Amino acid sequence: MKYIKCILLTILLTPAISHAIFRIYTGTIGQDNAEFYFDDEYAFYLAGKEHQIKHLSFISKPNDMFNFKVYYANSFEKILDKIVIENFDRGIFNHDADAYQYLTGHSLNGDKINLHEIFKYKKYDEHSLREAEFNNIDYLQQHSTKDFYFKVIVSKKKNEEANIVGIKIYSKHDGKLIQTITGIKGCEFHGYVNIVTHEGFDYNFDGDNNDFYLVKDRYHGPNRTAEYYVYDKTQQQFVKLNLEGNAFRFDYEEKEATSYKNCPGKKGNDYILLTDDFKYIGNNRYKKIKTECLYNADGHVNKDNNRYEYRKQRACKPKEIKACRKYIDTNDYDDY
Repeated sequence: MKYIKCILLTILLTPAISHAIFRIYTGTIGQDNAEFYFDDEYAFYLAGKEHQIKHLSFISKPNDMFNFKVYYANSFEKILDKIVIENFDRGIFNHDADAYQYLTGHSLNGDKINLHEIFKYKKYDEHSLREAEFNNIDYLQQHSTKDFYFKVIVSKKKNEEANIVGIKIYSKHDGKLIQTITGIKGCEFHGYVNIVTHEGFDYNFDGDNNDFYLVKDRYHGPNRTAEYYVYDKTQQQFVKLNLEGNAFRFDYEEKEATSYKNCPGKKGNDYILLTDDFKYIGNNRYKKIKTECLYNADGHVNKDNNRYEYRKQRACKPKEIKACRKYIDTNDYDDY
């Protein structure tokens, strides 16, 4: 079967996670209003009436008078512009949350840049975890579809991590807000990479390809969880699919989706693979049609071919299936 995996295309752009300062700036580039969304020195922004997300890429060459190159967010093929921020120090910007409340500079095209900070949040910081508190902050996402771009709505309570509580969806044609999704729970905020799109995503098989998924816990690694949304052309709005599971793969020929969950076995070198198959039944709904569970025992490295193999495999017992469904994977694969 032909599977298309939901792969985050932004992993190479994501800095190593030991700290992260999220900032939002608003202001002007030339005569155009602009809004910039920073994760350390990585940024995505909107400016003027173009309604296309642009990427600010840091220039590390010391002999270049400009700090950043500008690309469209979905392409690095063509440099659109260059920007210099006056007195910009990458190390200070990435570690001192109180620095750079204002950004001034100019572009290669000759436009003056004047920005002021309206929001900041330092993730992976004990003081911020204890004391920071905010509600309903809109944060632009890197990925967009052919017709829409997205902002996640972020809130945080004291002594809790920042979480996504909603999504705002905008038209690329005129920049108007066309839908707000609320009531999202259990979704950790990861900056500009929480929403993932791809030109091949078509979860309701209608040929529209404006569909996306919302990362709930981690970018990559096994047992990822996400919410899947499709654009319903009849309703002219996005609808959440009734898919519950892990690390879904979609079969576009069979119109099926499969959830893959890995769980530990009784011993350290045992593991369980639990799969659930769902069939698309129309009207933006899926139905579970099959469950398989395989217990892999006595994992070892085969000295003949240097591959990791299991000496025994069998069907899972009912209590093992039940335990695997309840298993919560707390490993932080994003730190690797």
